[in-house]
Amino acid sequence: MPSPRPLSVVVPVRNGTATLAQNLSAILATDLPRDEYELIVVDDSSTDGSSELAARFADTVVRLTGRTSGPAYARNRGAELAQGDILAFVDADVMVRSDTLSRMVRMLGGRPELTAVSASHDQTSAAGNLVSQYCSLLLHFGDQREGGSSGNVASPCAAIRRDAFLSAGMYDEWRFETAPVEGIEFGKRLEDSGMDVLSCRDIQITALRKWSLRSLCREVWSRSAVVARSLGYQRTRRAVPGDMVFTLSRSVVAAFAVLCVLAFSAAFLPHPNTSSKVGIVLLGAIALNLTDYLYFAKARGIHFALAVAPLHFLMQATSGLGLCVGWVLRDAFGDGAPDAATQAYAEVGLETWPPVRRSAGD
Repeated sequence: MPSPRPLSVVVPVRNGTATLAQNLSAILATDLPRDEYELIVVDDSSTDGSSELAARFADTVVRLTGRTSGPAYARNRGAELAQGDILAFVDADVMVRSDTLSRMVRMLGGRPELTAVSASHDQTSAAGNLVSQYCSLLLHFGDQREGGSSGNVASPCAAIRRDAFLSAGMYDEWRFETAPVEGIEFGKRLEDSGMDVLSCRDIQITALRKWSLRSLCREVWSRSAVVARSLGYQRTRRAVPGDMVFTLSRSVVAAFAVLCVLAFSAAFLPHPNTSSKVGIVLLGAIALNLTDYLYFAKARGIHFALAVAPLHFLMQATSGLGLCVGWVLRDAFGDGAPDAATQAYAEVGLETWPPVRRSAGD
């Protein structure tokens, strides 16, 4: 029996009242006829009234209770209730354009060999602070430079055939309870199974989240450590070369080597002072990241590029350190995978999934 609505849009949210109304309003304002899609919001134990807000927009609101389960878990619960032949996962802190969803649906409908398609970040950010503007440009830079075949099927917006999603085992909600790379791992599984995943440069969304220096450092650290420990740096880079981790780490090794040489050379300058040494090191760092800074200058102007230069260097250092810690943890303790009993449940493919974590009220 054909689905009454060909598309199901699933929005996972956790304490997202700052952006959720704008997010859901943009979805409802798309050029898709309203009777051709259903809108499902999965509230991951929010404490700020996200469920009540979502009820004003969505066809279905799923309210998870108890402890926070993570976006992978929330997306899976929404997909289980979805009726559409195509599932679209949209983060609660992004804004789709009027044609984002319709173009994804048409692309999947016109290309039977294609399993999933993901959107790219545009250059803008709804938040006006420097860190948020920098983050949007950084994400856009990676998406545009490496768009095409990609293994990311999650953030910020992606569509996938429902049958393929279910047959591939859905998102790994056990390994990536809070980590931000569950979409990369799932995309790699699809590609390992011979399915095609496309990251489209022309289908774009706008970021709504306001980043602080602390939250961005935490995001970069977490992504880098998980990539190195759980996913494998080289394998993940081949699958998703445009991810933030690889945009930042592309020149980290070369930068470290050159900065060491420059710092060592500065010691032999006649009567060098501290400012001279710092200046030489900074010049070396800028030279190694010249392509990035030229992009920032072209997008926002020279003053913006100069303002974010220290921030960019800090994010590179954070990413590099996170990668090193991930590699050390992998060598010392192995991958942070579930225990054997939990993994056995996952492999059985029980109808009531997951067998342990879901509470009676879910």
